[in-house]
Amino acid sequence: MNLFLKEHQPFIVVYYFSVILTTFYCVLAGNFPLFDTIYIFIFNSFILTVFLGWKFIKTKNLYILFKSKFDSIEETSLDQGDSFWGRHLTSLLRQQYQLFEINMNQLNKKHQEHLTFINQWVHQMKTPLSVIRLQLEAHAGEAYAHGLSDEALKLEKGLNMALYYARIDSFESDFVIEKKSLKSLVLESISQEKKLFIKNNIMPKVKVDEAIEVYTDVKWLKFVIEQLITNAIKYSKGKGKYLTVSAFRKEKYVVLEVIDEGIGINPKDIRRVFQPFFTGENGRILGESTGMGLYLVKKICENLNHKILIESEVNRGTKVSILFDNILTNHI
Repeated sequence: MNLFLKEHQPFIVVYYFSVILTTFYCVLAGNFPLFDTIYIFIFNSFILTVFLGWKFIKTKNLYILFKSKFDSIEETSLDQGDSFWGRHLTSLLRQQYQLFEINMNQLNKKHQEHLTFINQWVHQMKTPLSVIRLQLEAHAGEAYAHGLSDEALKLEKGLNMALYYARIDSFESDFVIEKKSLKSLVLESISQEKKLFIKNNIMPKVKVDEAIEVYTDVKWLKFVIEQLITNAIKYSKGKGKYLTVSAFRKEKYVVLEVIDEGIGINPKDIRRVFQPFFTGENGRILGESTGMGLYLVKKICENLNHKILIESEVNRGTKVSILFDNILTNHI
C-alpha cells in the first residue's frame, strides 16, 4: 500500500487541486452555497477513493512483487494479476526466465564438458606418471632417481588435487557415508606420506583410540587428512620436529586434531586461509603453495557436515581440528 500511495501521490495532489480550483471558480462566478461546495468535495473524494481502491486491487500483486525478497528466481515468474501492467510485466519476467534457463543450460553444458575434460586429462596423465615411477623404482640406486621421484610425487599430488577440485561441484553423486575407524584412516594417510616425513625429518605421533569410529565418506575424508598432513609437513621442515594427530570425544563431537610445530600462520592471514587461491605470507615465502588445499578441505568438510577449525601461533605451530557429530556417530 505504501508503494501504491507513493506512486499515485502526484495524481491525488493534482486531482484535489483541480477540484478545489474548480469549486473556487464556481464560488467566485455566482451564488454557490457552502453546502454544495462540501458536497462536491466529498463526492469527488468518494469517486477518487473508489477508483484508487479498484486500481489497487488490480495491481496489488505488482506492489507485493516489488516489496518481496525471493528465495528462488522461479518466484519472479509467477502471475502478477490481470491489470494492464500486471499482464505485461508477467510476460516480460517469463521471457527473461526462459532466457535465463537457456543461458544456464548452456553454462551447465560447458561446465560438464570442462569437468569431463579435466577428469579424462587427469586419468590420462596418471598413466605416463605411473610408467615414470616404475622406471624410477628400477633405477632407485642412481643419484638422479631420488630427486625425480620427489618431483613425480608432486605431480601425482597436483593431479589428485585437480581431480578432487573438478569433482567437488558434483559431490552429491560421488560420496558414500559409512562407519569407519578413525585410527585406521589416520594410519593409512600417514603411511601414504611416509616418504615426505622421512625427507623432511618429521616424526609422526598418533594418539587415536582404536574404539573411536565416525560416519563419513572414506575417500573424501582421507583426502582431507592427507592434505592436512602434507601442509603440516611443508610448514614444519626441520630436524626434531613432530607432527601429532590425535582424536578424542568432546561433548557431542568426536574431534580429530592435526598439530604441527612449524612456522605458524600470521594472524592477518588466519581468517583467509580457507579462501580459494589464497597463499598468504607463508605461501609467498615457500613458493610452493597453490592456495587450493585448505579451500578444498573446507568445502569437503562442509559437504560431509563436519566442522573444521584452525588455530595458529607464529613460530609455534598450527592446529587444525575436524569435528564429527558424536550423536550421529553413536546413534546411526
